[in-house]
Amino acid sequence: MKHSEPQTLIVSDSQADRRLDKYIRSQVKGVPATVLFRMMRTKQITVNGAKCKPDQRTVAGDKVHLPALEVAEAKPKPAGDRKAAEQLARRLSRHIVFEDDDLLIVNKPANIAVHVGSGVKAGVIEALRVLRPEDKELELAHRLDKETSGLLIVAKNSKMLRHLQSLLREGGEDIQRYYLAVAGGVLKKSGKQARRIDAPLRKTGAATVVDRRAGQQAETKLWVKKPWGRAGTLVEVQLLTGRKHQIRVHLQHLGHPIIGDSRYGDKAANQAAAEKGVRMLMLHASRLVIPLPSGEELDVQAPMPPAWNKLRG
Repeated sequence: MKHSEPQTLIVSDSQADRRLDKYIRSQVKGVPATVLFRMMRTKQITVNGAKCKPDQRTVAGDKVHLPALEVAEAKPKPAGDRKAAEQLARRLSRHIVFEDDDLLIVNKPANIAVHVGSGVKAGVIEALRVLRPEDKELELAHRLDKETSGLLIVAKNSKMLRHLQSLLREGGEDIQRYYLAVAGGVLKKSGKQARRIDAPLRKTGAATVVDRRAGQQAETKLWVKKPWGRAGTLVEVQLLTGRKHQIRVHLQHLGHPIIGDSRYGDKAANQAAAEKGVRMLMLHASRLVIPLPSGEELDVQAPMPPAWNKLRG
């Protein structure tokens, strides 16, 4: 154990309306919760000079006085390979489609991981931290599979991160997430009426399967758009829940797996697409409609990868 220096924290606008204990632990890494609770009970930690409780909410401008605190040695976040992150940052700088003071949305190319991991030297978040070093709180609000291209939300402060995660936790349609995909085979056009896929999913190691007895609720809306070449159909889907590999498994469940899907797809269809120059999962996060804390909605769209058109000819 080591000790932090005595200090007074002033709550910023972006840190308002948090539990006090969580706010302190976000600012002073490695403080055990039991230490905070004890020091609050004995008034060694105060807010604006008054006794405080762990569950009280922070207010912008609050002065939180902290004595020297016992802190554990914090494990640093994996930074990945700096050179790889810098190279990816240069590439991603051309793919930022929206940015303000609170969030950033990037149109992620296919076959790029969202974060560092086994065999991955740098992902989107590591690259963005290189690209935006002044934004100390950059965090992914959600995930996209490495193989999937399209819109990815990154929060620039903890207040926006909590807002986005609360919307995503609700399930439902609080953040409207739309994808384009090319499914194998011919699907009948559905017009304006969406087809609803309700097939519970269960994770089994690295894969996901439909399991109506033990699976978690998983719902997807599907619109058939038009034929895509001789062996595929362009579809639009909306996620109503966010299970691992949900769209990929639901389309496989219908008998029309996504072209280019090495895990759930059809090998012959994938090979035929590769021979035409399409060597990617044909799944693209194309549109996000995000309710903002101000009450406004942010509607962001990204066109499908141009390589998809090779399959039409």
